[in-house]
Order: sequence, then C-alpha cells, then structure tokens
Amino acid sequence: MEQDTKLGVQIFAIGFAIRCVAAGITTLTTLNPDSTADAIRFGDSAQAIARGMTEWRPYAIPLESIDIYHLWGSFLAPFWLLPGSSGFYGRLGNAFLGAIAIYNVYLIARYYHSHQAGVITSLPMMVYPSFIAVHSTLLREAMVLSMITTVARLLIVTSKRYSYMHAYAVSGIALYIAYILREDNGIIYIVAITSALIVHAVEAGYISKWSVGIAGLFSPFLFILSLPVVRDGVQFLAQTRELRAKGRAVYLPDVIPQSAVELLAFSWIGAAYFLYAPFPWMVETIPDLLISFEGIINIGYTAVALWGVRELGRKNLSATVGLLVGLCVAAILYGVGTANYGTGMRHRQMFLWIIFMFGGIGIAERVTFTWPLH
Repeated sequence: MEQDTKLGVQIFAIGFAIRCVAAGITTLTTLNPDSTADAIRFGDSAQAIARGMTEWRPYAIPLESIDIYHLWGSFLAPFWLLPGSSGFYGRLGNAFLGAIAIYNVYLIARYYHSHQAGVITSLPMMVYPSFIAVHSTLLREAMVLSMITTVARLLIVTSKRYSYMHAYAVSGIALYIAYILREDNGIIYIVAITSALIVHAVEAGYISKWSVGIAGLFSPFLFILSLPVVRDGVQFLAQTRELRAKGRAVYLPDVIPQSAVELLAFSWIGAAYFLYAPFPWMVETIPDLLISFEGIINIGYTAVALWGVRELGRKNLSATVGLLVGLCVAAILYGVGTANYGTGMRHRQMFLWIIFMFGGIGIAERVTFTWPLH
C-alpha cells in the first residue's frame, strides 16, 4: 500500500511540475494561445473582485451570478490578494487542479487494474500540449475536470480512509462546483448518474429486470411527450453551433441540424470531430499539427477501449455504464454544438479521461511493460 501511495504521488508530482513550468512560460511570454480572450477576462474580473474585497465592498463579490466571468473570477480573486504576480499564482492554482485530475484518473485505473494501467491512463493528460496549455492559464477547465474526476474517484473507488457518507458529501460539493462553472454539462451528469443508479438497482435487486423491460416499452410514448423539450434542445444546439462557427479553426460551418432526425444523423460525425479533430487534412499551423497528433493517439486509445470496458464491466458494471453513457451523451451534445476545433480541444478535456481510462486498462490487460510502468 505504501508503495502504491508513493507511485501515485510521483504521478501527481510529475504532472504538477510540468504544469508549473508551463505556467511560468505563460506568465512571462505570449507563446500560449489559450492565455488570451476568456483567460484575460477571467483575470480582469478576479482583479476587480479582489480590489473590492480590499476596499471592504462586499457587493463586489458576486455570490451567485449568471455571468461566468464574475463567478469564476470569484474563485480566482484570492490569488489577487497575495503580493507579487497574482496571475502566476492563479495559473499555479490551475496547475495544481490539473495535477489533481491526473492523480484521480490514475487512482481509478490502478484500483480496477494495476499501476501499469494507471500510468497508461494518466500519461496523455500529463504530456498532451493541449492539456498543459489549458491548465497553465486562468481558464476554468482545470477546475471542472478536477471536480468531475474527483466525483468519479470518490463514488467508484472505495477506501478505508473515508466513509461512504464522507465520499457522498464531498462528491456532492464537487459536482455542484463543476455544474455552476459549466451548466451545459448538467444534463450529462444527470443522465450518467441516473443510468449508473438504474444498473446498480437492478444488480442489487431493488428493481427487477421486468420493470426495466416495461419501462423500455413505454419509452417511445415518453419520447413523444417530451418532443417540445427535444425541439428546444435541438434549437439551442443549433444556435450554439452557429455562434461557434467562426474563426480560423472552424469546420463544417454550414451543417446546422434543425430537427431531431437531422441531429441524430449528424451526431456521430459531430462526435468524431469533437473527440479527434483536427484531422491531418485540417492542419495549417504547428499548434494544429501537435493537436492533430493528439487526435490520432485518441483514436488509438478508443480502438483498444473495448478491452478496458469489458474488464471494468466485470468488476463494476454500474460505473462502466454510467461512464460510457456520460461520454456518449457528452460527445453527441458537444459534437453537435461545436464547430471550432480550438473550442472543442478545450471542452473535450472534460471527457477524454474516460477514453484514456478504458484504453489504459485495455492496453495493460493485453500488454506487459517493464519499468517504469510495471
């Protein structure tokens, strides 16, 4: 156990060290393309909120706001109360959160398979230029990712260090933080958790398979009743896609699904672009080339993920179903609502770890490596 803990800490330390170096580079130079636009606005908001705190103006601290810049700025504001380079401190905070996410997915893969699986799972998150670039800025993605992986770790990895009630309480707080910082993910969380609970209830005997079958028979009628909601959802995704269909990294800008049938037909194409773009024929710059290599590796992890799904499914079917459902729903919704691979690159980080985990377990199940993986 002590050896396992030491290895996990090493994974965290490496991931954090890489991001600390990147945070320094981002602070001192303009090389990081993700440190502009929203990142600057988040920093400005945090600075303004911190100034209000020092001037004893509590109304400057928004406790609840629909303005994401003020909301995330509230999280970042304490860094602007410290002497020195506040922006650098904020980037270090995000670097820490990114390393926490790496540590979480390592623990999950190690718990259900081996240290080797944990390393293979966490390796892309540690070294991908896109992950490092985003985690060394003031963007909110590192916080959302760390909260999502924390929820997954606490709910599907048992430990003697904390009770079930403690795990549920912390998971609830983490899930709430992830939700308020990215409200678009709310439906994804609901569907993923609900599907996992249904499978668990069937396995535990709380719900019979007959009940599930009867519910399945009525599902077409439920879909008909929910058509107004579905139409509103399709319209929202269409509007979101239109808004994002701009800039150099845009793809398929003229494809705007206007009905549930069109959305379903385009869903697998949109999901592929969301998870793997830019494809080689879309590369125009050096950063594009780097992200394109990441997409190719993502495809490789997806190809071997079936082995990992089967292995994890034997040990924890409800968690496997919940993760798969969450990944599929996220890929479809974001795939339809995204038309720019620069934006997609940041957003898919919230869900790619699931592919890495299944792929990492799958590779470790079939291939044996020597040090440092073994």
